[in-house]
Order: sequence, then C-alpha cells, then structure tokens
Amino acid sequence: MQILCKTLLTIIFSGIGAMHFFWAFGGLWGKQLAIPTTSDGVPLLDPGFGACVVVGLFFVALLLLTHINLSRFVPLLYERVLWGIIALIFFARAMGDFQYVGLFKQVAQTDFAYHDTLYYTPLCLLVFSLIVVKIAVR
Repeated sequence: MQILCKTLLTIIFSGIGAMHFFWAFGGLWGKQLAIPTTSDGVPLLDPGFGACVVVGLFFVALLLLTHINLSRFVPLLYERVLWGIIALIFFARAMGDFQYVGLFKQVAQTDFAYHDTLYYTPLCLLVFSLIVVKIAVR
C-alpha cells in the first residue's frame, strides 16, 4: 500500500509541478481553465512568473518529501504532523472558499467551475486520501 501511495503521489506531484513550471515560462495550454473566474468571466487571479514558480517548487518539495524518510532525521511524530498539515492543505482546497472554488462553490456555471468539479477538487481529495493512508500505514 505504501508503494502504491508513493507512486500515485509522485505522478500527481510531478504533473502539477511540471504544469506550473510550464505556465511560469510562458506556456498557455490549460492556464485559463485553472484560474477561477466570476460568473462574468473575469479572472480572480493573474498569476505571473513568480507565483507559478513558487507553486511549482512547492510540488517539487512535496515530490521529494514523498521519497525521503524524514524519520531518520526527526522523530516519526514530526514527520506525521508535517504530512498531516500537507493533507489538511489539500482537504481545505477541496472544500474551497464557498464562493468560486471547491465542493461548496456557489458560482458553478463557469469553465473553471466545470473543471474544478470534474478534476481539481476530486484530485485534491485523492491526494488528501493518499496522504492519510501513507501516514496510517507507516
């Protein structure tokens, strides 16, 4: 089970990180569908180079953490707490802001909302679940 969780997390973190680096360096494919918009189609964010790089680096760090056994350096409890915090971040993203993002969004008629419902929120719930299993199995 541990190997399955690590493999799936590796694939997910690599893909999301690579996509953010792609956007940081000028790629446009999929970027419009990844930014929440108002019901009038006005983007709520305008992530530039820096924001995309920071998010990309966050996912690279998660990718590395997936394969490093931190308990060799810090107590296992601290490693579990760290993974617990990361899991809660993905759970919070899945729940959303109750307006434009997540399970309880109110604005649900935009292209972003469609993709959020179909892909982004379930992916966040999957990552949350994989991390919970990773913590529990260890």
